[in-house]
Amino acid sequence: MSTATGNRQGTATRVKLIKVAERLFAAQGVDAVSVRAVNAAAGLGPASVHYHFGSKDDLLSAVLLDLGGPVRDRIAANVATLAAAPEPADPDALVRALTDPYLELLVQHRVRGLRWVKIVAQLSPEDHPALRSTGQDVDAALLREVRRTYPDTDPDRLELRWAISVTSFLQALGRVDEWNRDGRHPSPEGMTAFYEDLVEFVVGGLDRLLRT
Repeated sequence: MSTATGNRQGTATRVKLIKVAERLFAAQGVDAVSVRAVNAAAGLGPASVHYHFGSKDDLLSAVLLDLGGPVRDRIAANVATLAAAPEPADPDALVRALTDPYLELLVQHRVRGLRWVKIVAQLSPEDHPALRSTGQDVDAALLREVRRTYPDTDPDRLELRWAISVTSFLQALGRVDEWNRDGRHPSPEGMTAFYEDLVEFVVGGLDRLLRT
């Protein structure tokens, strides 16, 4: 076997393991899925995950980055725009800087995108190391913009309530298929309508929490 052929096969195996792990993590929960289960579901040998990724946490990071890299980069660009503005952002712009890239993902990748959101929603409340290592956590630069919008709010209180708002958004967005009347993945139009209602709710709650 040539080196090029071996590399292509290795890449194909990595992609297969990532997609299988993504499906299992979203459906059963990250903690409930073992490396053995991923290998078995992929139809591969018992050492495949360790050979291609090293550990379950490394596989999880690869799953997050597979679809999450563009999300992370888009959020970073949005935050940079807020930071460059002479005036602080309003609450709607703050929330959308973080959340709009999630909608873009879900419209572009309806099934896999929702699986990815479900995984992030699982990990977000516990501030899982995989989120920090892949840049999917709430970025410190965005938190600085929240402080610029609410300069009179106690910093500790602000950080906690911002985290509550973000977690609430992720938890609700990750269940959009459960709340859909026919139990199916919503259409792009349905997803957008749900997203707009959710953002309006989060913006209103955040502003009330941070102004009182």
